[in-house]
Amino acid sequence: MSKNNKSESDQASKKSESSNKAFTIIIILCFLGVMPILIWASLPDSSSHTSVSSSSPMVKSAAAAAGLQICTQENYPVNVPGGQSAILYQLSPDCSALTSANTVNVLVVGFISTDAMNAAIATARNTYQNWKTLNTEVYTSEYTVLIVQGSPGNEDVQKIGASFEGDGAVQVI
Repeated sequence: MSKNNKSESDQASKKSESSNKAFTIIIILCFLGVMPILIWASLPDSSSHTSVSSSSPMVKSAAAAAGLQICTQENYPVNVPGGQSAILYQLSPDCSALTSANTVNVLVVGFISTDAMNAAIATARNTYQNWKTLNTEVYTSEYTVLIVQGSPGNEDVQKIGASFEGDGAVQVI
């Protein structure tokens, strides 16, 4: 009878080990299934880059510093790889009397990464090698490129640029 008792206890032990293994596997699978959901739920709502979807505080403060008003602000199509969104601003001392001589255009383009932004700047440099003669200045701030353009001789372009630099932007040379 001791053989029977031993074999019965061995069988019970083997069943217990099988049950424990199955239970452990089920727990691991449940954990693996729940883990992606927990990670997704714990991510912050905002990403690390700044989206250009509303009024830029830098443009507002630069316009005020230069004595200009924001006359228009409209979404602008982005046809650059890695470009996320863009807004084109028209600034002038008097919005009721917009002329090409007194208007400064500021294009603010948001990018998805620094690499995408740098690639776009390199492409623009190669394409528009005479951009300095067009009274155009370009600045970067985080994942954003700020392009300021005015008519030749319009000193407001440099005033806007100085304000951007005061707010931490870096001029692209």
